[in-house]
Amino acid sequence: MKIGIIGPGNIGSALTRRFTSVGHQVFVANSRGPQTLTKLATETGAKAVNVKEAAHAGEVVVVTIPEKKYLQSAGRFVQRRAGKRRRN
Repeated sequence: MKIGIIGPGNIGSALTRRFTSVGHQVFVANSRGPQTLTKLATETGAKAVNVKEAAHAGEVVVVTIPEKKYLQSAGRFVQRRAGKRRRN
């Protein structure tokens, strides 16, 4: 299964390790860009991508970022994918 993970902190990194260890194709992203995920990608075999790519690459997308940052980064892309828009 293709899985996008946005937010590779403690939880996102653990999920990346677990999902790749059982054979899933993982696309991992953070707000700083794929170049900052080289170590995790090399360690796990996951593909480091930007947030938009992670939101669109997976059959499942897991967002593990602080709620206050959700709408600032990943939320916009995940909401578009779901066909929903949040109004403030």
